Amino acid sequence: MIKYCFYIIMVALLLVGCFDDSRDSIVFEKLEVSQDEAVPEFTLLSKEEMDNTTMRYTEVEIAEVGEEAARLYVADSFSGLNDHFSSGLVDVIDNEGNKYRAIYIGEYYEENFGAENKYEKEVLELYRSRKKAKEDDMPYIEFKEID
Repeated sequence: MIKYCFYIIMVALLLVGCFDDSRDSIVFEKLEVSQDEAVPEFTLLSKEEMDNTTMRYTEVEIAEVGEEAARLYVADSFSGLNDHFSSGLVDVIDNEGNKYRAIYIGEYYEENFGAENKYEKEVLELYRSRKKAKEDDMPYIEFKEID
């Protein structure tokens, strides 16, 4: 019995070693950051889930400074998001008070005619502008510095 447990553990470790990273590489590519970089430490300031099929909003403060650190946090945050939500919005405040916003529209996003709060409305507005421009490569991620 112990022998079989040992074999199962060895196979599990072997399988884990076969996969470089479980995060979505496409998200890192779209945000132009490397999966090899360490994700900055952060403090969660706010988190709101609209429902399990629509959207997640997150606001964080990261311990590092600059756009690249913010992009890295966002990439890690959005990685795997499409498994649970069709869209997401993240506000990142760096260690010097610079603010960044990222919006994620996943491949399963459907136009939300009942958008109620400002975050849902911002995602819907971006979705409609992309639809009007006939841009349909999903997932789509917009990253910008905000005031």
